[in-house]
Amino acid sequence: MNKNKIALIAGGTLLLFLVWGAGVNAVLRELAPDIDMLAKMLISKGSLAMVMLAAMWRFGGLSYFGMTRGKDWWFMVPALPFILMTLMVLMNPEAAFGLPATAMMGWALVALAVGISEEAMFRGILWRAVEDRGLLVTSLVTSLLFGAVHLSGLMTDIPAEIILSQAVFAAGVGMMFAAVRQVGGSLLAPIFFHWIFDAAAIIAAGGVRELFDDTMSPARLLVPGMIFFIWGLGAILLIRRRQRLQQSAVN
Repeated sequence: MNKNKIALIAGGTLLLFLVWGAGVNAVLRELAPDIDMLAKMLISKGSLAMVMLAAMWRFGGLSYFGMTRGKDWWFMVPALPFILMTLMVLMNPEAAFGLPATAMMGWALVALAVGISEEAMFRGILWRAVEDRGLLVTSLVTSLLFGAVHLSGLMTDIPAEIILSQAVFAAGVGMMFAAVRQVGGSLLAPIFFHWIFDAAAIIAAGGVRELFDDTMSPARLLVPGMIFFIWGLGAILLIRRRQRLQQSAVN
């Protein structure tokens, strides 16, 4: 596909990604003002996931944007810190025991929709738009923008320091997912890890609101976020070095 065309597609899709949630929530406030948080997020995030999948299917096909089986299982290595953190979350599910099974399933579906929509946007469509710049630039651009979109939370009643910390955390996760995508050769791997972690974190906390309560310390997001970023960046640099050595051997 022509790179100018894919850049326009990425820009338009990113704009749609940014305004979709606000638009859906505005409609729901008018049509269903008493709807609860879980139902609202199922509709908002679920519809966004379908829109992102439809965009990939329409503008090049799902496989073009990385929805393929992948190469091998080595993608697990760049994701090791993320796997460990997910296990730590699962070991402390205090609030989850108070959730009914239907709520757990609902939040798991919300997490899946978030994983699909965010990975499709950043490691799928946007990745394709900038990949000609090289692996390092592609990873940095997609990761930093992924962190930046989480700053939209500054317009909510969640404390600003938590939102800023969440943006740093997201950028770190984005860098690690960039390495996972590159090693695995598929968008499915970062979608899977994104889904499992978000589901574990939300269910363990007892819901999205509870996940970002006033007692949360920014350090709980900043420290792992920086670890993820450094780990992911190191993996990307190693991958790039290996690619250059392979090219030199061929030449």
